[in-house]
Amino acid sequence: MTRERLLYEVDACAKALTEAEISLRLAIKSAYPLGCEVVAKVGGRNIIVRVDGYGTTSGPYDLRGTNVATDRHRRFHYSAILGLAED
Repeated sequence: MTRERLLYEVDACAKALTEAEISLRLAIKSAYPLGCEVVAKVGGRNIIVRVDGYGTTSGPYDLRGTNVATDRHRRFHYSAILGLAED
């Protein structure tokens, strides 16, 4: 494989990765809109968290929220979400 071809493939993969990251962030925002309550495993416990915001560049797949029981602000990865809280 030529060097030019390898560089082209690297650029194509980087573009695909960027598009996938954008899609994931949009999917997180759609699945967990602001104000919704989720059950998340945070600090070794399952807690109900009201979603208040989304990640930044340092944690693009994180959500910010408030623990409903303690009113404490939490930041957690989307993979910590176990499901939507029951009403």
